[in-house]
Amino acid sequence: MPIDRNKMLRYKILNECFRDMSRQYRIGDLLVCVNRELKRYDLNTVSRRTVQKDLHDLQMEPHNVEFDKVLRESNCYRYADTSFSLEVLQLTPKDRDALARTIEVLLERYSDPDEQNPQWQWMLTTLQSIADNRPLESAEPYVSFENNEAYSGNVNFADLLESIINRHPVVIRYKPFVQKEAEEYKVHPYYLKQYNSRWFLFAEVEGQDGIWNFALDRILSVRQWKHAYRLPQVDFNDYFSDMIGVSRNADMPIEQITLKVTNLRYPYVETKPFSEKQHIVRHDGETHTITFPMRVNNELVQKLLSFGDDIEVLQPQHLRQRMTEKVESMSKKYLPSE
Repeated sequence: MPIDRNKMLRYKILNECFRDMSRQYRIGDLLVCVNRELKRYDLNTVSRRTVQKDLHDLQMEPHNVEFDKVLRESNCYRYADTSFSLEVLQLTPKDRDALARTIEVLLERYSDPDEQNPQWQWMLTTLQSIADNRPLESAEPYVSFENNEAYSGNVNFADLLESIINRHPVVIRYKPFVQKEAEEYKVHPYYLKQYNSRWFLFAEVEGQDGIWNFALDRILSVRQWKHAYRLPQVDFNDYFSDMIGVSRNADMPIEQITLKVTNLRYPYVETKPFSEKQHIVRHDGETHTITFPMRVNNELVQKLLSFGDDIEVLQPQHLRQRMTEKVESMSKKYLPSE
């Protein structure tokens, strides 16, 4: 009979306690550890009797757990061999085969190194280790990805992702920073994108033209809308190819951007280009002049400003003027007061 998920979680917690060389666990300590973890998963806590039964069952077939006899005399529980781990927590050959097939599909999809990114590389390496039955010994984190745990928009992410996958239109209550009151929008959700540690939903709004974007942290609620789902008419791989960030208006054409970059900062621009189509048009020994097609939005301006005086906008003229006005406005704030 397959083990139930609740018991599997208890066994996982007990297994970690039994392998812990840093302290000794009595039945009361095990109960505290088990219930603390169950609460984290919003599961019902268990009684002392349940843990006692788990301890009894683990010493029987098929687990045959052996505890340290000396510690048992003190009513403490630890594996006789702390390198031991419960087999119930291991993947079965069938599970490993299914996982291996999943990895093969992912590798086929992302076989081109240019298409891979660190998150995929980390995930595939970890999954491959599990599929190969190679334990991940390190309990300490060894990779860190940018994530804002306090970001309020996280609460809506799962519902919106499920709506996109299952093609369900939704009604969202949305309140931009500049508005006092929230508004309701009936939308066909298509795409979720993270930019600058914030998430954005790209969707078509019922009765409106074009693609709209909504910051998830400004979405107050999400509920399903019983209406036929309208499939997207855009390819989002192409949609973001000629822009930085998430802002795009219908009257925002693709323009040829020309920048002069100092030799000091050029390596950063070369290794992390503004665009895949970026190329050098001139190098005078002290600066590199580069050009690329791009839509001029707020995010592009912000990125250019982040380079300070290491970048000069040459073209288009309206972007150069916009940068001039920004720099003049900033410089006024730092002038000595009379």
